[in-house]
Amino acid sequence: MFIRKAYRSSLQEGAVNPLGLGFVMATLFSSYGLAVWYGSKLIVERGYNGSMVISVIMSVMIGVMSLGQATRSVTAFAEGQGAAHRMFKIIERKPDIDIDDNTGIILEDVKGDVQLKDVYFSYPTRSEFSLQVPSGTTMALVGDNGSGKSTVISLVERFYDPHAGEVLIDGVNIRRMKLGWMRGKFGLVNQEPVLFSTTIRENIAYEIEKPTLEDIKRAI
Repeated sequence: MFIRKAYRSSLQEGAVNPLGLGFVMATLFSSYGLAVWYGSKLIVERGYNGSMVISVIMSVMIGVMSLGQATRSVTAFAEGQGAAHRMFKIIERKPDIDIDDNTGIILEDVKGDVQLKDVYFSYPTRSEFSLQVPSGTTMALVGDNGSGKSTVISLVERFYDPHAGEVLIDGVNIRRMKLGWMRGKFGLVNQEPVLFSTTIRENIAYEIEKPTLEDIKRAI
């Protein structure tokens, strides 16, 4: 079906291109003929000479060619306007998760039990996902690219909110927790880590309140 559509589009393109080129060339040569005819009338009736007529024709030609070259800049302006529209749309977007929100509860004692309960997020063809990770458990998420392994981590750190279901820590929905405090309880080492332009010690102790040397040695 798609090949048939492409075939019909190619036929239409093959018919329109020669007609368009023919129309442009006909307009061009008709303009030349009109200019020469009117110039001859000016020479006969008003005393113009050939050099004056040719100068006018060449000036018009150069002006038209310059306007044609200017259309490239108009296209660039249009592309820039479209890109700026998308950029400002992203800047002005109001995210569902406000990183500056200081409301929410703070747990006195965090054990670290993580649970995803009937979570549904962005995969309309797939069923809900449930997972429970008790504190102290070492677990691996294994699957093909695009299966949702990184999405699970992003949901637990609340970079996204699930469309349905709950993400729980110690039995408490993370939507009820203070966002900055909750994220400060997680440590994530990406597959491709990025070092900040500081010392190794400061990189390890980043976002940790009053780290001791023993804490840094333990992390190493």
